[in-house]
Amino acid sequence: MHPIFKPVLPLGRHALTLGAAGILAVGLVPQDAQAQARMAMGGTHSGSAFYSYQVAVVSDWNDNVDGVNMSIQELGGASASTQGLLRGEVDMGIAVTSSDHQAMQGEGEYGSPAENLRTLYFFAPLPLNWVVSADSDIHSLEDLAGQDFNSGGRGTATEGQTETVLEVLGIEPDYYRAGASDALDAYQNRRLDAFVKAGLHPDGYIQQAHSSRPVRLLSMTQEQAQQVADARAYFSVGEVDAKDHYGEQQSPLVTIQTGIGINTTSDLSEEAAYGIVARAFSEPGIQAAADGYAPAADIDPLQLTLNASVAPLHAGVVRYLEEQGYDVPDRLIPPEYAE
Repeated sequence: MHPIFKPVLPLGRHALTLGAAGILAVGLVPQDAQAQARMAMGGTHSGSAFYSYQVAVVSDWNDNVDGVNMSIQELGGASASTQGLLRGEVDMGIAVTSSDHQAMQGEGEYGSPAENLRTLYFFAPLPLNWVVSADSDIHSLEDLAGQDFNSGGRGTATEGQTETVLEVLGIEPDYYRAGASDALDAYQNRRLDAFVKAGLHPDGYIQQAHSSRPVRLLSMTQEQAQQVADARAYFSVGEVDAKDHYGEQQSPLVTIQTGIGINTTSDLSEEAAYGIVARAFSEPGIQAAADGYAPAADIDPLQLTLNASVAPLHAGVVRYLEEQGYDVPDRLIPPEYAE
């Protein structure tokens, strides 16, 4: 197993959410008056707090990392982004440990092992939050059996993770498959009593649901969470505290979690990867990230990257870490890296 991040994290102010969709284009004047090749990052859907994170860090890199001239392309989630990355449509993208694992193993839609997949870094643990209507009779994961239940936005990594968890536990709900906005509408209009949303608290999506129809967050049992973590190496057991963001909730809540970050391929230059992580791991870089995603202020992305990564690190990342005195596990050193 590769541990991800088990302690409960202190949370900062509410994350800024940005409604802009499509492409963010923020560029630098090219060095030496020569045109720099534009890069693209595969993004999650524009309503997500993680899209706000991507907007914040890309803007920061464009302003502060030499030679970086990047845009964001909204692709809809980590699975779609990683597939686009491996097809050469983007240079890097949003990633979660579960989809990285599938890509490395050639499972599901990936077809064959993605030998060129590389980790840039991870920026947050990603717990699954089990949300039900407060006036429902659903009080445990077992009670989801036979219930209409949205396991995450259609085609997202969250959907796949949630269904894997319930398959391991032998729980069979009636899956309500829909995009994130349609699932939220169904919950608010009482066509749906239960859904999963991945992320730290406060979560804007859960807050929207709660504002029109009070929610109850379910806790897994310690035994359930450990059973899932033992069955799938990309999961770890976690605890979250929803505080009073959605009314009174049980605390702590036991759940299962992965990690969310940015992946790339071995085609990205070593200098570009080195410059990006040097900025992302710095105090100014972390503060810039927190301007788009508030919990980033309380997370050490460097240590999380060493703990959570499934795919090998990019050679530029390994060089940066070793220069800073960190021991990089052999499993994370790519074959193209020469010390």
